[in-house]
Amino acid sequence: MFKNLFQKKHAPLIPALLHSGKFQLLIAIILLLLIILLLKPQEVQAMFGIFKRYDIEMSPEVRGRITDGGKPVVGMQVARSLSYEGYQKGKEQLEHTITDTDGRFSFKPLMVKSRLPGDLFGQNMLIWQAVYVERSEQLYHLWSTHKIWHPVKPLSDLLVQLECDLQDKKVQHEINASDFGGMSSQIVGSICHWQGEQISTYYNNELISSYDEIK
Repeated sequence: MFKNLFQKKHAPLIPALLHSGKFQLLIAIILLLLIILLLKPQEVQAMFGIFKRYDIEMSPEVRGRITDGGKPVVGMQVARSLSYEGYQKGKEQLEHTITDTDGRFSFKPLMVKSRLPGDLFGQNMLIWQAVYVERSEQLYHLWSTHKIWHPVKPLSDLLVQLECDLQDKKVQHEINASDFGGMSSQIVGSICHWQGEQISTYYNNELISSYDEIK
């Protein structure tokens, strides 16, 4: 008798409880905890990586010198253009500086914070870097490449060696940066001419062994 009375009295409360927001939130929390218990530690870390803010290297320090036929170019405006989808929605970060009396110039490093590397669809997004000058409506790229979001030593080393002559032809350098956490085939377009064991240089898609081949 008492059992039937209790069931009749509280029967309308049960469906209401099942459909309440608090009950559904509790169920969601329980399910989330069960999923976390079933996941491996690295999977849990990846799952919550979307909330982490990562240090993003938009650009390391940049230093260089611009010459024209071997003579320093004084008072020339140099631009550095950087963009990354994980920072200000990919808005271009543009800076300018002027060459000194010896044709030298520099830019400070630019580091930002972003959650994008922790996103499943954004972890492989690249940063666009370009350093260039303009003369008589012609652009001269001292540096242009797409790179990963963390520092890559071979690229950082080259960015403080932008010794470029405006008379030199633009080439494509293929750099093997895999030993430093970078790409095995990092392409950099530049009028700067470098050499090294990890650098292969192409002109008009043809591999060259010496810059004398294109002079």
